[in-house]
Amino acid sequence: MPSTIISSVDTNKKKHTGKYKDPLNKPLPVLMSYSNEIGTAISEIAPKLGAALWAPTFMYLGADIYDKYKNDKDNYNPSGKRAFKRAIFQGLTSIIALPVLIFAGQCTVSPLTKIDKWGISGNAKDAVYKHTKNVIDQAHGIALESYENFKNIIVESLENKIKTRKHEKNTSGILKKIYNKTFTHRYTLLESDKSKIIAFAEYNAKKTYNIIEALKNHDKKHVPWKIYKKYQNTIPKMNEMYKEADYSYYATRTALKDYQMSLIFKNKILKTLGGFGALILFANPVNDFVDKQIMKKFISPGIDHIYKAHINDSRIKAIFNNMNASSTSSYKNETTSNLIQKLKIQHGLTSKAGGSP
Repeated sequence: MPSTIISSVDTNKKKHTGKYKDPLNKPLPVLMSYSNEIGTAISEIAPKLGAALWAPTFMYLGADIYDKYKNDKDNYNPSGKRAFKRAIFQGLTSIIALPVLIFAGQCTVSPLTKIDKWGISGNAKDAVYKHTKNVIDQAHGIALESYENFKNIIVESLENKIKTRKHEKNTSGILKKIYNKTFTHRYTLLESDKSKIIAFAEYNAKKTYNIIEALKNHDKKHVPWKIYKKYQNTIPKMNEMYKEADYSYYATRTALKDYQMSLIFKNKILKTLGGFGALILFANPVNDFVDKQIMKKFISPGIDHIYKAHINDSRIKAIFNNMNASSTSSYKNETTSNLIQKLKIQHGLTSKAGGSP
């Protein structure tokens, strides 16, 4: 029996002296902890899914903070101070630092595309694609009859848009400028040289018009596969909708808009890869920096000082002190009473049953 007890104690010692393993450090919880960063990275190509992926992270953070409140590693020891520290750490890393770095990684991709022969940013290219799509959407039949008509409509309207944006930027107040620069893409066309933007718009117009010619001649080799397949599926629907009208024109216009959207999507893919690259490169360094530099040097000492001062000055401590003093006094009185009772019994002054002497 003693040997069994000793072996049990030895086993417990081995369990407690071993390296601590976080119960949430498992594949599924870890994936949940990074879901908001993944959501931020894919926000360019799937904004609704990106927003939804923040929910698992908040579930993980709640579980992690509660676990750190309840347990001091593998010992049950509830502590609000420890939970508060964990909440600050998770807030600084998961909620603030990493999403900001991912967003910065996405923004870095746009200027990097200036290294190609066009010399304009990815955002400027997106603006040209969107402008071309809007022209196609609003164009009448004559706009698609020849390349010259198509190109002139795109270039002239683009020049007018650049002129309008430039005038708007020069005449807007400082707050509106900051807002448009930070939260909108209204000034994107002003970030690159105008002549380069116009040259790129003409190039994109030429590639787009080549698709028109290819669709007319049923030359699917010169049309992106997905665009051609969707065009073939659209033709019967347009025929049913417009009947005697030129249904092929509307089907062609739909295919051209889809082509512009595919070009925009490719740029979004590049931004998404830039976001994932930032996450992979900086996730561990950011966590280590916040833990070893910010938390240990600044946050933890500050919280310890606040908690110590609060406990020393709090009414709760006074209440506990009074309770301890009252409990000690009651214990002393009870001990004295028991001693007197024993003395009475020893001298025959009362019976153990409490009867008369």
